[in-house]
Amino acid sequence: KRQRSGKRTTLAKEFWSHAAAMLPRLADRFPHSLPGSPRRLQMKFAEYVRSGYECFISGKFQNGNAGKVTNEEQKKVLTALLAHHNNLPDTLVADSYNCFAAALGWKSITSGAVGVWREKLGPVIRAGRLGVSNFRNNVTMQVKRSRPTTPLLMWSLDGWTVELLYQSTKTDSKGHKVTTYTNRLTMVVVLDVFNDYPIGYAIGTHESPALIKEALRDAARHTQQLTGTMLRANQVQSDRYAIKTMADLYAVMGDKVTPAQAHNAKAKPVEPYFNYLNTHYCIRCNNWSGFGITSDPNRQPNSDALNRMRHSFPDEAGLMAQIHEMMRLERMSKHDAYIAGCDDLRPERRLPLSRESYLLNFGAETGFKNVLEGCGLRPTILGKKRDYDCFDITFRDYASERWTVKYDPEDLHEVLAVSEDGTRRYMLEEKYVQPM
Repeated sequence: KRQRSGKRTTLAKEFWSHAAAMLPRLADRFPHSLPGSPRRLQMKFAEYVRSGYECFISGKFQNGNAGKVTNEEQKKVLTALLAHHNNLPDTLVADSYNCFAAALGWKSITSGAVGVWREKLGPVIRAGRLGVSNFRNNVTMQVKRSRPTTPLLMWSLDGWTVELLYQSTKTDSKGHKVTTYTNRLTMVVVLDVFNDYPIGYAIGTHESPALIKEALRDAARHTQQLTGTMLRANQVQSDRYAIKTMADLYAVMGDKVTPAQAHNAKAKPVEPYFNYLNTHYCIRCNNWSGFGITSDPNRQPNSDALNRMRHSFPDEAGLMAQIHEMMRLERMSKHDAYIAGCDDLRPERRLPLSRESYLLNFGAETGFKNVLEGCGLRPTILGKKRDYDCFDITFRDYASERWTVKYDPEDLHEVLAVSEDGTRRYMLEEKYVQPM
């Protein structure tokens, strides 16, 4: 400050106000990061008088802990500890690192320094800490897909443990009757991705190849109910469960089969559909079990109330009726849009499923072999002797062959006769019994 004769001395407050106001005009010629507040600018000047140029260097570049992990060997040790599958806390990582440091003559670090490195190495250590699936779902690039434009282009299927409870009474090894109230059923759903229409489903106690087969059978029969012709999909997507056993059956129901990548729920459209069923239907029921054990406890139902109402829970048959009603309502709400979409399906994309293929893969068996008689085959189906025959003259050439009869319990006008080695198959019609 310079004082001239006859001039008032500039006050410090005014000086720093003028200096702060001038900073934006100087930024073009002298780029800087000085504070724009007069008070902070004054404090920065005082700090510069005390410390010199160090006051302009970020604290990150003066951190002593950061400077202690400098060479590649130290970084490798720290990265390995941070990526450990036990997901170690910062304090334990620091203790373990310091054991290496003491043996190798390195400087020790604190848990605060570990926290800085954990954030810096985030993507590198994530797969080790949280798993490959977590890394793939949250770090790597995601693929975006659009829905099919018409039905029957893509089906996605998977099993779901329905979040509804039922009570079950069983006799234990001591002969005592024990009732449990936390039982749940499993449902396999075949979902047409066009508008999330459940084209087929089956309910059982647990997921199995037999339950998946029943769901696909229901899908085939439901296409006939909707369109008048039994159809199959252009593409079937499944998970990896029993894929070697089910691959041939998937190929029957779809022109192309694309199993989803293991542990990749995002790839299957049927996964969010289960959450939709849970939040639109199951949550309305008194026997709803919640969102699963890993969900936020504040979103779960009142466990005390569930315990009080457990005696009113339905039995297994009652729960199956609940699920059937849920799926009936779901189909009814999407039926019109689905049928309208079928009208837009191109003829070359309408893939029929032959009656022979349907019976071969989904037909029930009598459990016995039958030999050709003069009136044809006479299997016992559903406790009744029935007569079947065909007009193919070559069928008579195998009079000594033992045939397995496959049939649909809900439609007995046709059956499939399969030879013991499976190389010969004949479609047989139920014989017309003519009055004398």
